[in-house]
Amino acid sequence: MITGIRELATPSVLRTWGGDVFLGAWLPGHHERLLRQQPEKTPEIVQSVTDYGIYLIDRRGLIRSWNRGAENITGFVPGEVLGQRFDLLFPEQAVRDGVPRRTLELVRANRHSRDEQRRRLRNGGEFLALSSIDSVRTESGELQGYVEVFQDISEARQREERLYQRATRDPLTGVARRGHFLEMAQLELERARRFAEPLSIVVFDVDQFGKINDVYGHEVGDRVLVSLARAALAHLRRIDLIGRLGSDEFAVLMPRANKEPAAEIAQRLRRIFGEQRVPVVGGGREIGYTVTLGLAALRPTTRDVAELLRNADSALVKAKREGHNRLEVWFE
Repeated sequence: MITGIRELATPSVLRTWGGDVFLGAWLPGHHERLLRQQPEKTPEIVQSVTDYGIYLIDRRGLIRSWNRGAENITGFVPGEVLGQRFDLLFPEQAVRDGVPRRTLELVRANRHSRDEQRRRLRNGGEFLALSSIDSVRTESGELQGYVEVFQDISEARQREERLYQRATRDPLTGVARRGHFLEMAQLELERARRFAEPLSIVVFDVDQFGKINDVYGHEVGDRVLVSLARAALAHLRRIDLIGRLGSDEFAVLMPRANKEPAAEIAQRLRRIFGEQRVPVVGGGREIGYTVTLGLAALRPTTRDVAELLRNADSALVKAKREGHNRLEVWFE
């Protein structure tokens, strides 16, 4: 019976306590001595561990043992993996990319590897494994094989991702929340200064958005915002970041772009938004919308993101004074 499982950040030596086996903190070298002195006993000792996969790999990369935890996690039974290559446990793409080979080479060179890796399930699926592998050597240092301890952390990472999305993403449009956008923008501004690279920001809002809500209802207004966000995400560069700053106000951070290419990107977005159509609730028809934009580029005198945004807002105000569906670029 397993009475307790403590930290498994590195493989743990199996100890007995009152006849019960449990995983305790595995001090460096304990597992090597165990495997050198009684390698035939190790699979028997770890066989009943069910929450963690623990198994041996010989120096040729062939699997030599397989405990219940490994079977529970992957679905593979011992008869399907014993004598097979370590590659069997990886998705095809990872094998083609040489991940299993590089992993064992790393352990051979450094005696230890700890990593998160995509692993293969018997049913053809995949899971994210937290893997810790140590080399097993003789007293003279000759490599005998490897021992891996792994666990499935897929659900934990998915929970973390959901929490991250809730904290950083606008629930309606899926773009960055204001706070997250400003935080990332400040980091990007500091990076741009450090490497002497250009940086621009464009702010925009939907023309006559209040009228859309009044005439067609807030559900249609929400559809307009979702349409705008999707169109922007589909056409921005991978390095650009879009955030929702207010009700219908958005901003796009454009790293490595001074005002000329940034203005081209902004004008392209303006045209794309003008081509979008949003269905009217119960009306059997669609409406279009336009945006007005203000653009500002990072200058040597720009103090922070707040100032860069103020400059872009000033350009937006000027653009609105002169009409709608247009772009204005800020100049000192």
